[in-house]
Amino acid sequence: MMVGLGAFVGLIVLLSVVAALAVPVAIVWLIVVAIRNLSGETRRPRPRYDPAAEQLRYRYARGEITEAEFEQGMRLLGYERVS
Repeated sequence: MMVGLGAFVGLIVLLSVVAALAVPVAIVWLIVVAIRNLSGETRRPRPRYDPAAEQLRYRYARGEITEAEFEQGMRLLGYERVS
């Protein structure tokens, strides 16, 4: 009878430790998420290789399009800053 009770108490202690660690982690995570959302930064994931942007760069480099056309094309593709 005592062995069963000891295992139960051990389980309660283990769950208490897990809960005590989970609460601060959850609070920190919520703070990070809130800061990211309130900062106004919109991060749009882009593929590492963008064939449309590469074609625009090549055409601009060869002189087929003007700088204004290049910048307009890059903005349409979702690039804020053109480099």
